Amino acid sequence: MISLRKLASRLHEYREFDITTKNLFCLCVLLVSGSATFAADIPEYPFVFVVGRADIDTPPDIAVCSMNLHAVDPDPGKAESTVSERLKSVLAMLSVNHVSASDIESHDISKQTLTNNDYNAKDRAVIRGYDVSRSLKFTVRQLASLPAIETPLVGEPNIDNIDCRFDRTDRKDIEAGLLIKALQSARDQADKLAEPLGRHVTAAMAISKSPFESIAASFGQGGSFSIESASRMFKKSVMSDALLVPSTISLSASVNVLFKME
Repeated sequence: MISLRKLASRLHEYREFDITTKNLFCLCVLLVSGSATFAADIPEYPFVFVVGRADIDTPPDIAVCSMNLHAVDPDPGKAESTVSERLKSVLAMLSVNHVSASDIESHDISKQTLTNNDYNAKDRAVIRGYDVSRSLKFTVRQLASLPAIETPLVGEPNIDNIDCRFDRTDRKDIEAGLLIKALQSARDQADKLAEPLGRHVTAAMAISKSPFESIAASFGQGGSFSIESASRMFKKSVMSDALLVPSTISLSASVNVLFKME
């Protein structure tokens, strides 16, 4: 596999300009003459490879929350009853705080047998109790109601793993707009990189939201060229000051584009 320095040396031999590794730190520019011999996955025409990116910070308008209801008791019936009663109280509280029944999901009860290391005369593990749990997931569409929903749940018995993730109901539309901006960013970067070399960018020969692994490998990286994926803020309700709704969440889009140059 050809190294970056060897690649720069060969480019300098066939095209009378200088390339240093600093020029290749994120946006990789590569001019290849027809007579040069490189790995088969490198295009023979002159090209520029860039990564376009667009970001936005926007207020969330929705929260998807989840929690776990559980109880441990030597009597499995009592453990199940405790979980069922807790579920009823949580559902009533959600209804009061404007969470629609269609936005609530509750999975089946899971029951595990708890044993110890003591064995009876029949060489069977001694059962010391039953752990019964049930997961609950709901969507809050009126974020102003979220503190009133979470406050009575935090620290309550038989409730744990409370988690809320904030998002946008129109996220697909926002990301579609970000993708267009990322493509324009890629074109602008390609133009700026090609102009000092006496070249101009023509058609986009390849576009991908995933890294071009073959190009990264040809540069001697030995792996894919990783790009940070779009992220969304989340919070865990563990104390009172964690109940605040974030003012904004971050969304982003990135594209990998291979442009032909002339």
